Amino acid sequence: MSGADLILAGGVVRSGHDGWRPHEALALAGGRVAAAGSRADVAALAGPATEELDLGGGCALPGLTDAHVHIFGYALSLELLPAGEAGSLEELGAMVGAAAAEAPGDGWIVGHGWDHERWPGRRMPDRRDLDAAAGGRPVYLTRTCSHIAVASSAALARAGVSRDMPDPPGGVIDRGPDGEPTGVLRETALPLVGRLIPPPGPADRARLLARALRQCLSLGITQVQTDDLGIAGGLEAGLDLFRSVAGPGGVPVRITLMLPIDLFALARREGVGTGWGDEWLRIGHVKVFADGSLGGRTAALREPYSDAPGVDGVLVQRPDELREICRRVHSAGSQLGIHAIGDRAAHLVIDAVAAAVAERPRPDHRHRLIHCQITGPDTLEAMRAAGMTADLQTGFLASDAPWVTARIGPERAATSYAWGTILGLGIPACGGSDAPIDPLDPTRGIASAVTRAGAPPELARPAERLTVAQALGLYTHGAAAATFEEGRRGTLAPGMAGDVTVLDRDPFEAAPEELAGLRCRATVVAGRVAERDLSAAGGGAGPPRRSRA
Repeated sequence: MSGADLILAGGVVRSGHDGWRPHEALALAGGRVAAAGSRADVAALAGPATEELDLGGGCALPGLTDAHVHIFGYALSLELLPAGEAGSLEELGAMVGAAAAEAPGDGWIVGHGWDHERWPGRRMPDRRDLDAAAGGRPVYLTRTCSHIAVASSAALARAGVSRDMPDPPGGVIDRGPDGEPTGVLRETALPLVGRLIPPPGPADRARLLARALRQCLSLGITQVQTDDLGIAGGLEAGLDLFRSVAGPGGVPVRITLMLPIDLFALARREGVGTGWGDEWLRIGHVKVFADGSLGGRTAALREPYSDAPGVDGVLVQRPDELREICRRVHSAGSQLGIHAIGDRAAHLVIDAVAAAVAERPRPDHRHRLIHCQITGPDTLEAMRAAGMTADLQTGFLASDAPWVTARIGPERAATSYAWGTILGLGIPACGGSDAPIDPLDPTRGIASAVTRAGAPPELARPAERLTVAQALGLYTHGAAAATFEEGRRGTLAPGMAGDVTVLDRDPFEAAPEELAGLRCRATVVAGRVAERDLSAAGGGAGPPRRSRA
């Protein structure tokens, strides 16, 4: 070797392939890891052109991956009405009124993030609230979970949503005692109105995506596994968008795109499926929804909601449809990733996957159960037997803690968010934020996994807390394995991708309560410094954190 391209020293290096033991320095060459070891041994690899990065007492880790995010959706949310900042229904109305005054006319007012669970009275907004704030303007505001929206009367009228329109399969149009739509839309009813909102033009799409990816780098995220093709205009348009923005010639974040089930047939005809692509842009799992959100009471439960007797959630797919989808995707050799928050949905998913695998055995399928929130011991044992991967969003507990016991009762809460049990059973797992549903910052999920801070006693269980090593593993080697890339990235072993996240402190030495305060000092992708000293410049914190339900 002619010499290392980059040497990182002046702190601690945790490579992740050797029990996370500390090293003094790290050398990268040709975009890959050359060595991790003592400062003297690594310094011997330096050449005349070697760049040095001073860790400043911080900690170098394998580049963090967000294994479940909607990064283009997050990008679009950056310039929407920030409805998550409203602390009450009245404040939301005032925000809508101000937006209408600032941009007069009859154009759309679009926002995201409202959370009625944080408001006095906890009443959802309806069309009358929006009408009073915006007059005759079309208004469309998605809830923080993105499984519920509220629309104004003008927006409903433009979409033809009336008392005579039936609920779409897998969705609900809320109606008042008079049978008229209230403006609240759930699950597959959202596109009835959402599809009418004018999309941003190509230049704005690229600009916003670049902004979001730069935020990823500022937070130490070197790869995203993202569900965006549906809102990015489809397969060809979505691939073109990400190619034009991400990669070595643009913002150097590695992209794995989830493939929505409604694009699966087209993608097969085009020869595009799981594993297609290169080291910068590739296709991951086929994304399917089985149910909705817990905060919106559309997650499908085996028993009714504790705070809403008679309500047990919404199945987006009929059981027979779900089984056929799983059979079709699995038999094609692709990977499945199925959203299931409620225990009823989770069991239907596990059964459907098990049936598909039994019909055409493929031991290393790595089909993913996304969220794994409301579970019992039988759920997790069935998941282990089916050979599935747990796609976890540990930050959800921090957001859900104030109200989740009311939703499902203490008995179900005591067996949910069961991360320690999942790993104890040997179920492979990865970690992600689900941004813009939850904040993008990966340290939030790591801290929540380790501390379960703020959770009530029935959820705070020490047995379900993860160690720092386990929590980091969700965002490093666990995330890599979830996309069949454990031989290329996820640790800093020699020969692996030179993707590195530098935090301002060593998480293994920090007190548990300090983990949420960790900040990114520098980010290296493919052996090149992509961002540095961001926390000192105020860029590491990202956008304001918003609660989620």
